[in-house]
Amino acid sequence: MARAAGPERWLLAVYTGGTIGMRSERGVLVPGKGLAAVLRMLPMFHDEEHARALGLPEDTLVLPPASPDQRVFYTVLECQPLFDSSDMTITEWVQIAQIIENQLFRGNRVTKVDARRFAAFCSPNLPPLAAVGADVSINRELVCRVRGQGRLVVHSSMERNVGLLRLYPGIPASLVRAFLQPPMKGVVIETFGSGNGPTKPDLLQELRAAAERGLVIVNCTLCLQGAVTSDYGAGVALSGAGTVPGFDMTSEAALAKLSYVLGLPGLSLDGRKELLARDLRGEMTPPAADEPRPSLQGSVLGRGIAQLLSLRQEADEMWDALVPSLACAAAYTGDLEALQVLVELGSDRSLEDFSGQTPLHAAAQAGQAGAVTMLLQRGLDVNARDKGGLSPLLLAVGGRHRGVIGLLRAAGACLSAQELEDSGTELCRLASRGDCEGLRAWGQAGADLRQPGYDGHSALHVAEAAGNLEVVALLQNLRGGAGDQALGPEVLPAV
Repeated sequence: MARAAGPERWLLAVYTGGTIGMRSERGVLVPGKGLAAVLRMLPMFHDEEHARALGLPEDTLVLPPASPDQRVFYTVLECQPLFDSSDMTITEWVQIAQIIENQLFRGNRVTKVDARRFAAFCSPNLPPLAAVGADVSINRELVCRVRGQGRLVVHSSMERNVGLLRLYPGIPASLVRAFLQPPMKGVVIETFGSGNGPTKPDLLQELRAAAERGLVIVNCTLCLQGAVTSDYGAGVALSGAGTVPGFDMTSEAALAKLSYVLGLPGLSLDGRKELLARDLRGEMTPPAADEPRPSLQGSVLGRGIAQLLSLRQEADEMWDALVPSLACAAAYTGDLEALQVLVELGSDRSLEDFSGQTPLHAAAQAGQAGAVTMLLQRGLDVNARDKGGLSPLLLAVGGRHRGVIGLLRAAGACLSAQELEDSGTELCRLASRGDCEGLRAWGQAGADLRQPGYDGHSALHVAEAAGNLEVVALLQNLRGGAGDQALGPEVLPAV
């Protein structure tokens, strides 16, 4: 559509079918055609006298004046065939986005709250951008500013294997497990209150296992108003299981955002999670204090922070809060110089950060063998568990960091009895995906590769049924979990 000069503005209204244009057919409401003709007869939607004075074409409508010097002209485009919103899929989302491209309406804060009334939608966590009465009042401070001068680009590469799961008290872990199975790539979970959910160990383990194999889980509250926070222990437990906070996003917006982010090419898993937790198009309100974890990459920055902290001053509370997080950041990035100073500074204090992780957790998760070696020499607990129940060994297994697994095992790290029992299901999943590195990592960590999954089948059975000869050969060569000896000398690199 063209944009008129002066105060007049041209808009394109896209009609797909829905409440405003429903008609009765044999006693059933279905999307009705000819919306433009209906609007033309309603003075609130069309000023016929002004349209005749200007000689507007038949497909163009004009609203009554919003102010003495402002008019809005618009046309209505009806999708053929019309479809009800309840039948829409990602294909229709992309179709509508491509139709209204350079002219996108902001709707990512809206949810439907009434099935019968005309005012069927509301924006629970953001005031309306505009209110229409005798005049049009625009809340300009809420309107997102255009970023750059480029034209709007519609991203049509959307991930379709996403879903929505609503948790409820007493939900069986088996049901959650079944829902999280491949080919599912991402899931929005609806939780209670400010992001709380059941804290049963078996349910949390299912979420944790899914997150470790790459499934992206976004936590949204099922409440109309409010946001996901970590104020309650139940919310912290879900965060520790690997979920991404959805803050105050609606479930509808979170599902669409998840589909979009997972469809972007070339992003790492951490990169996708970072995008999901960031406000991209005004769809969420991140916490005011939401700052990225500081990075100590580079010895100059590490020395600067260490020198600053060495002043100590008199604020012990600040020290107790800063040193563990900074030490974890240094361990994660492999900055050995900064890590050594920070560990020495915190030698008489706990080095656990707010999530219960120690620098050894961070180094193991990132595969930083040098940092792991240093921390083991400093005597950090090799079997320490964070608030989510994860050990450095489990984090190293999840990252397939076999050199780190070897170091931890040599220092006495081991899987718990429950983890050994539960490993069978994860081994079957890895076998079904042909993930040889994952199987090697679990075997190196001490898991019995013959351990059956929840359905009684072992990883070898799964690989044979799938006809994956490479995995079959690997499992046979590893001799059913014979430990490090079956994996050969490669597992203990020189550090």
